[in-house]
Amino acid sequence: MLFRKAEVPDADVRGNITSHRARCTIASQLYNVKEPMTLFELQAWLGHRSPQSTQYYAKITPNTLSNAYSEAGYFERNVRTIEVLVDRDAVASGAAAAGEPWQHYDLGHGYCSYTFFEQCQHRMACARCDF
Repeated sequence: MLFRKAEVPDADVRGNITSHRARCTIASQLYNVKEPMTLFELQAWLGHRSPQSTQYYAKITPNTLSNAYSEAGYFERNVRTIEVLVDRDAVASGAAAAGEPWQHYDLGHGYCSYTFFEQCQHRMACARCDF
């Protein structure tokens, strides 16, 4: 009756427009705002007995998921930039082709020419290292 009075369709591409769908939309919006309600707060607000019912309503948007991943900082914490200095003179003179070191990795406490420094047994004790 309200749809007819407002002269709007009572369905869209997702199906019938119902009060239940509106409730689900509002719950999802409350769950995806900048400072969202927790699942348990949303459960109480919706009047559900079980969290499983609330999970049906609380759909995570792609933006929320992307922001959560970014804020977690996983990539920044687990991948570090490794700066490599190239000894151009060693390369130009041919010394690098003869086996002389030509790449030097910045380990934060000095430079190392050992290509697999992540596996180095002398880590942080470079004075004992042949490289």
